[in-house]
Amino acid sequence: MPNQVPIKNNIQKYRKLRGITQENFAQELGVTREYLSKLENQRYCAGTDLMEKVCRRFGVGLGEMFYISDEGLR
Repeated sequence: MPNQVPIKNNIQKYRKLRGITQENFAQELGVTREYLSKLENQRYCAGTDLMEKVCRRFGVGLGEMFYISDEGLR
């Protein structure tokens, strides 16, 4: 089984800073609230299209919103 790169995100941080609910942000992105929750809790990794939408929404670069964690890399 190939190693998976653990990509983490700051979606929840930026969403809360802007006072946006999970429900409203999920609707804006075209995903379910449950899916957004799993993204925010690092259980899923967003695809590139969704990564772009999130970054544009908050006006931040990809490297500020998503980052590679060295947790679990060996």
